Amino acid sequence: MSGAKLTKLQVDAILKEGAYYCLDDYALRAEILEKINAAFLDGIARLAGAASRDGVAADGLRQLHRHFPIAKIHLLEAHLMRVLRDELYFWSFRVGADTFGLPDPFYVDHLIVLRIHYPFLLARSARDIEPPPVLWGERMRLAYAALHDWPALRDYVAKRRDSTRPPTAKASQHNAFAYHGQIPVPARSHGPHIDTWYGHSYDGINLWLSIDGVNVDNTVILYPELFGRPLTFDPVSMYIARGVELPKPYKVELEPGQLLAFNPETLHGTQVNISDETRVALTTRINPAQPRFGPDASSYMEHWYCSEDLRRRKFSAVRRFSSAEHQGKPSFVERERYQGNRTIRMAKSERIEQTTPVAVCPADALRPGAKLAVDFPNAKLMLWRAGNELRAFSRTCPHLGIDIADGYHDETQVFCPGHGIAFALADGRSRCEAFKLRQFEAYEQDGMIYVARMGNVADESKPEAATDRRAIEQS
Repeated sequence: MSGAKLTKLQVDAILKEGAYYCLDDYALRAEILEKINAAFLDGIARLAGAASRDGVAADGLRQLHRHFPIAKIHLLEAHLMRVLRDELYFWSFRVGADTFGLPDPFYVDHLIVLRIHYPFLLARSARDIEPPPVLWGERMRLAYAALHDWPALRDYVAKRRDSTRPPTAKASQHNAFAYHGQIPVPARSHGPHIDTWYGHSYDGINLWLSIDGVNVDNTVILYPELFGRPLTFDPVSMYIARGVELPKPYKVELEPGQLLAFNPETLHGTQVNISDETRVALTTRINPAQPRFGPDASSYMEHWYCSEDLRRRKFSAVRRFSSAEHQGKPSFVERERYQGNRTIRMAKSERIEQTTPVAVCPADALRPGAKLAVDFPNAKLMLWRAGNELRAFSRTCPHLGIDIADGYHDETQVFCPGHGIAFALADGRSRCEAFKLRQFEAYEQDGMIYVARMGNVADESKPEAATDRRAIEQS
């Protein structure tokens, strides 16, 4: 979509219907992109030298991984936020005021995230990553805000005094290692989630700015069909729960400089970066009215800037909206629960051995257009028909061990429900050489479907995160 301003009907459609827009024109576009690029080049020169800066200047940020060491990526991110934060707050305000036409007062989230994702095969091998420095300026700003907000200061002191108490049930269950395993932080990607699961506010508008290197193999993923439908999340990963069958993922194609605006109550996640480019993107949030929160989260995003303060570039005036005093519900009308019905599920007691085929089910149990998910004691398989032939593959995604039975499929491919990797139904391959589904023999005989191992293959190997994740889920 082009055009400098959204109508009130379009803004209402984001909040109440889950509409989303890809904007070519928005407030301060040229200025903010120029400032971001300059801050990148300055930070690269400071941390890695002039040659590294010159290489990125010549090749673009999408080739950052060729010129800048991933071990320093958190230092670069910290530099960018230190230099750009106030400019990003002001830009967010101008987008809200000029592009969305929001009247005062509206609010800009204190949390802004600049995301740099190197190609996965490079990022997963990262070692000795330097930790980010403490941004004392931001801490001082929040402390200053607390001095003018006695309830916030009281709560802060109470939490410090009560720090020996165990965390809330949800906070104590969350375990990032169980989901990501040994994968380094720069290689991690978000699974499908809704932002209020993390204590974000209702009725927000997420701004997702494509800076450079965004493509269909690393972009943001939306599930617009699920907007407004009740969904279950996993308290360990804080992402969508296992067993929820998802519709087709919408992988948003964005050119450098395009801005995606969407409702964070839309289920969304991140395509793991299986491209050969560095993806650079920025996320922030606007609330057209005072933030309101749900009753059940492990923590809350309570600090915001008011448009009236940002209009005067008053960045010290951080406001706090207590989650206890600002409860509410979203503006949209809740729809019925989504029912995915394209996966048939069953369990078998027999093991799949190297030489002996196993009878799975009558041939007519696998209807055209469906996939069959079968749990064996030593393997989890999925079967489908490819024309007149049967195909059988392991359904454990080689990325993080997520069950592909929950993913969408069509006649040619199946999508991992975790991070959007598409696997070809013909041979199990993806667009990344490191990710391929293990194939099994599958055939019909005397009205039955049989499966067997192909060649001398040992029991199904588990990806890096799978063992730890299953152990925690079973505990």
